[in-house]
Amino acid sequence: MVVKSVRGRRRYVSFSVPSETSRDDVLAALSAIDPPVPDFKVITCKDGKAVVRCPPKAREAVSDALSRAIPGSRSLNASGTLRALRNADPDLKVPGRRRRRHLF
Repeated sequence: MVVKSVRGRRRYVSFSVPSETSRDDVLAALSAIDPPVPDFKVITCKDGKAVVRCPPKAREAVSDALSRAIPGSRSLNASGTLRALRNADPDLKVPGRRRRRHLF
């Protein structure tokens, strides 16, 4: 695991996008940012919601680029952890894995 001071901080931003928007559409919109944003990643894009990871200083640039490239999209929430972002929006929750119970 890399130390945060070396890796840098991250923000997870959720967006409301049209339901026909694909992950590739979001990637294309974010790739067009000038100057380029280092270390952004599309975490998920389905059912009219998208989650993007980016540096904190690039959060506004990411939000502006996505709203310009994809009409009808808007920023909903931002968080420092993906878990907190998913807890805030029930549509983003991922079903948990079932754990095995050890019978000793």
